[in-house]
Amino acid sequence: MESIPSLGEPSSWGSLLTLSLSTGPEASWVLPTALFVLLFGGILLLAAALAAFQQVLGNSTYPTTSRQRTPLPPLSIFESPEKMVIGGAFLAATLQVLLGLTGFWLLDRLVPPTASFWAITIAYTLGVTTLLLVLRLGLIQWARRKQEKTTSLVLLPVLHLTQALARPFVALILPVQHLVGRTRVAFGAPSASEELSHSLDQAPLEPASPQEKGLLKAIVNFSSITVKQIMRARADIIGLHRRMPFPALLKQIHQGGYSRIPVYTQGLDKIDGVLYVKDLLPYLNAPADFVWQNLIRTPYFVPETKKIDELLREFQERRVHMAIVVNEYGDTTGLITLEDVIEEIVGEIHDELDEEEDHYYTQLDENTFLFEGRTSLHDFCKVVDPPAELLKEIRGEVESVAGLMLRLFARIPLPGEEIQLGPYHFRIEAADSKKIKQVRVHEAVPHSHNEKE
Repeated sequence: MESIPSLGEPSSWGSLLTLSLSTGPEASWVLPTALFVLLFGGILLLAAALAAFQQVLGNSTYPTTSRQRTPLPPLSIFESPEKMVIGGAFLAATLQVLLGLTGFWLLDRLVPPTASFWAITIAYTLGVTTLLLVLRLGLIQWARRKQEKTTSLVLLPVLHLTQALARPFVALILPVQHLVGRTRVAFGAPSASEELSHSLDQAPLEPASPQEKGLLKAIVNFSSITVKQIMRARADIIGLHRRMPFPALLKQIHQGGYSRIPVYTQGLDKIDGVLYVKDLLPYLNAPADFVWQNLIRTPYFVPETKKIDELLREFQERRVHMAIVVNEYGDTTGLITLEDVIEEIVGEIHDELDEEEDHYYTQLDENTFLFEGRTSLHDFCKVVDPPAELLKEIRGEVESVAGLMLRLFARIPLPGEEIQLGPYHFRIEAADSKKIKQVRVHEAVPHSHNEKE
């Protein structure tokens, strides 16, 4: 019988495991070999089963050009696919750790004491890793091809076993899953919406047209857009003074062409309400002393930081189409309408009253644009579509194209001055001593998005 080594003597994992598992000298290498083969095969089968599982999920979620959308099989593993994937990852990691320990146990049984332990260990690690990787990739491809040709799930018993073995771990990890999301944000990892938006560009899935992909990306990004990004700036707000005579009011409404106009007494920071032009229709022939102030409706104020998906729901609940945007001090910073929110999904909406000069940019050629300085940085990005990392650091600090130029020049530039940012060449076309009016933007080397579309 083998003696137990003293505490002062070095011992290997193989010796400790042999003391507890081996039944005699003749079994010193048989048991670790059998366990090694079993674990090796388990890793390969699990990888193939998970690949088939994900293939079924893909076919049921995204229709492709070669295969129509298919319903999920009525199996318990599809009731919560996330648990299945987490459980599979946990079990795969566990099997790989056990495979490594078993491999060293087997080496301890087979390698003679005179051999170089480290040389054999390195050779074993490289050999097993390479073999495992090649066979794993091959089985994954086999499972996916086989799953495409059948309606039944490939290697279903392996998935059921995985679900049962990993259930305790999944029950522990799911409650703290929100912590993972916060950690990803803290370390600058891409958000789920960014990853999904990127996948729409990379994945060869239907719909294939740029318009449809643009619509899907707009829906994905919709919940991350704030009111401040798309609002009409304070400088562009047309308001009505509460003491304005009725004839002057009608004239200004005709010139402005808006259906809802803010009304103020002491400036835009003290907005009293909103006048709906449709409320004036019965009184168009009223006398000059008509008290139109009685038609003013209660204003709806929203903070700059509100997400536009929340604002859309509130527009629906309150049955209003316009909101006044205020900052943390209660000062008016802009105005936003239901049309502005909807345009974030479907693109620009123009009616028969919109004039061409109201557009905030002009496309001069395929890669050259002329922007108004007041154009919001959000609208600029929708048109030019720069790489996300290019403006990541300054996006929260500037709100318009003019603000971007002020940030780059660190002063008010003169007409004709130029500056480069990444692949974009900016030229100041019109400016005065107080503000930048027009900026020409040329993309010297179009990035992949432009080339593709």
